[in-house]
Amino acid sequence: MKTNTPNKLNTYEIMGRKLRINFNETYTEATEEQDASYSYDTACVDKLASRDKIIEAIMQTKYPTFGSELAVIQNGGADAEKHQAFRKLAKELADGYLAEYF
Repeated sequence: MKTNTPNKLNTYEIMGRKLRINFNETYTEATEEQDASYSYDTACVDKLASRDKIIEAIMQTKYPTFGSELAVIQNGGADAEKHQAFRKLAKELADGYLAEYF
């Protein structure tokens, strides 16, 4: 999901039993018509989820179904390379959370 806010968010936010992982931050400067804002891709998963479940939740922000993920892999070329780069990011984010909180 996308998160838009006027405030900079932490990468890992725990709210009750849920973990929100905010990544791919973009900042939009203030204009006369609009205040400054931050935009994030956000994955949400149980805070006690396994590494695999955390990676899966992050991957689903870009590939919401198994079929969509499989199609990108099968396309090969640049699509497959983007998928692999995103999967690497998902693993890094999951490992970062586990290292920081466990």
